[in-house]
Amino acid sequence: MKHITLGVLLLTAAFVFAQEDSSTTEDSTLAQTAILETAPEESPAEEVLPERTPEGYRIIRIQKTETKAYKDSVKKVERQIEEDKKPTIPFRFEVGLLASIGAKELFGSDRYAYYDRDRTSKEIEPVTLFHGYPVNVGLIATIPLNEATVAIKVGALFEYTNLIHNEDFFLKTNDSDESPWFEEKKREPEHGNISQMRVSFPLLFALKGRTTPAMFEVGSKISIPIQDKYKSVDFVDHNLRPAVDAALLIGGSFIINKYFTLMTHIEAQWSEIYDDELFVGVSDISLLGIHVGLVFTPF
Repeated sequence: MKHITLGVLLLTAAFVFAQEDSSTTEDSTLAQTAILETAPEESPAEEVLPERTPEGYRIIRIQKTETKAYKDSVKKVERQIEEDKKPTIPFRFEVGLLASIGAKELFGSDRYAYYDRDRTSKEIEPVTLFHGYPVNVGLIATIPLNEATVAIKVGALFEYTNLIHNEDFFLKTNDSDESPWFEEKKREPEHGNISQMRVSFPLLFALKGRTTPAMFEVGSKISIPIQDKYKSVDFVDHNLRPAVDAALLIGGSFIINKYFTLMTHIEAQWSEIYDDELFVGVSDISLLGIHVGLVFTPF
């Protein structure tokens, strides 16, 4: 009987403890739920833990950024690739026929302000005595120094120019005075044209890109006067001009096709063309001109 009574008491105690444990568990669950509901929201950056290696070291990943220098280098490479795809325009050894026209001026320094109409200038002013339109015909040869970028051009040309007087002038005579005003009172001024003929030998260095038909040219031209005649007086026969003219040439050419090339040059002749004593009141007589021509290469 005692054993039965003891067993009942133990079952009763176990049931009471079970009820208290269940109540405690429910209270704990409710408390955790309340904490979760009232906890502040965290940002995604705070929720994501840093990436680490198996040894525990933090992994930092660097994102690639394209700087301006990087973009420029990429564009440069792309342009170079496109340039390499273009066909080469080569230099060829060739001899062509050149015909050109142009314009030039013969000018000098006015030592006595003779051409200053109001006679007030005390400085040495340039004066244009003549202007003309030269015509050149002849041969010009291209000698390549490499495949497509450097060449030499040499030629032999005949040039004719009719120089039209731009100002009235006085020619120096044996009995004339140095003073231009004395000359003006003594006789009437001259106003005629000059007919020139000469043989010219240009020498040019031509530079261009591998794929471009345009080229830059610079060089010189040596000319030998054949005739330099004013009325019945030939200045060449009277030794009133140098036996050789030297000029600087600068300009360029454009290859139209295998038969035709367009050429244009500026000619600057700074060496004196005539003796200082030829034109009264004018010294340091020089020439400046431009030539535009077409080269025909039949072969």
